[in-house]
Amino acid sequence: MTPTPQPVIAITGASMGLGYALAKELLQLGISVSICARRTQQLKQALQSLAPLGNVVGFTGDVAAPYFRGHFVKQTLERFGRLDGIVNNASTLGDLPLPQLSNTSAANFRNVFEVNTFAPMMLIQEASPYLERQKKAIVLSLSSDAAVGGYPGWGVYGSSKAALDLLTKTWAAERPAGPVVFYSVDPSDMQTDMHEAASPGDEGLADPADVAKVISRLFHPLLDGSEFPYPSGSRMQVSGQNLVLKEER
Repeated sequence: MTPTPQPVIAITGASMGLGYALAKELLQLGISVSICARRTQQLKQALQSLAPLGNVVGFTGDVAAPYFRGHFVKQTLERFGRLDGIVNNASTLGDLPLPQLSNTSAANFRNVFEVNTFAPMMLIQEASPYLERQKKAIVLSLSSDAAVGGYPGWGVYGSSKAALDLLTKTWAAERPAGPVVFYSVDPSDMQTDMHEAASPGDEGLADPADVAKVISRLFHPLLDGSEFPYPSGSRMQVSGQNLVLKEER
């Protein structure tokens, strides 16, 4: 098929929260979007809401499953004929309430790392050959302040995100001259179902729609040909209406 003229971004875990908000923002910019989520009904509702905004397709599945990762990339390519970016947004908190390290189980560790670290790593592998065909492409992995915080109860989740940060930086170091930039972004504490599940009743949280507007700036070079605003391998944090580099820990 003839590739669509618009850049195409694949977003995991995009039926709600930040993934959904970012899909909406990118569609409004004129970028085509492929999304996935585990829950069929939520995905259908998201697609119904997003469809009037632009070219969007969705697939039900779990990114922790090797077959689905390949299916997601293949079906996105069959629909659009190209792939310009991956957003690793799907995450799990693991056991709730969040256990301290002294009480967590090996099964919980494995599950959290499978979804938050291993799945993004392998999805990047699946997508890399197609991303590298483009003049510009982006891999964006969503991190967390828990990756650097050492907060009680957040050790399993935070360490999975810290590992994802390091893998992102290493991908950039191993592909220094290619067309793909690799970023990780801490989106800040947001008003999402995930945050409510982990820390019920918190106030003063950011709206995912506002966070998505800030993050979407990283995708502008795909549309206007400008240079990416930060070096590949950068770790950033959303702070109000700005992205702030967080290179050192």
